[in-house]
Amino acid sequence: MKLEPGYILGFVEGEGTFNLVRYPEGRIRPQFLVFNTNREILESIKETLKVNAPIFEVSRVEDLIKRTKNTYRLQVRSKEDLVKVVRFFEKRRPIVKRDDYKIFKDCFDNWITKR
Repeated sequence: MKLEPGYILGFVEGEGTFNLVRYPEGRIRPQFLVFNTNREILESIKETLKVNAPIFEVSRVEDLIKRTKNTYRLQVRSKEDLVKVVRFFEKRRPIVKRDDYKIFKDCFDNWITKR
């Protein structure tokens, strides 16, 4: 199911992260992650952004009534997919995660020009 861009923006503001991966040899690269207990919503985000990124099952969490739930992570790391993510968020800038996005975008720009 394709999602509205505003919905994705709001969802990422609450459940996503723009971060950097630092490798032992000093290399740094950007990655975009979205977490949720509902795998279908992550599949819809993946489809709407047209990325070919994997969705992983990650550690379990307990909700307020102590039920154990599976948690999933959409992990975007490839150059081709990150280009799509940046295009999307350049048109719809995060507000809550504005500073994180700026750092992510600066790293992305540096990473893309070095490749």
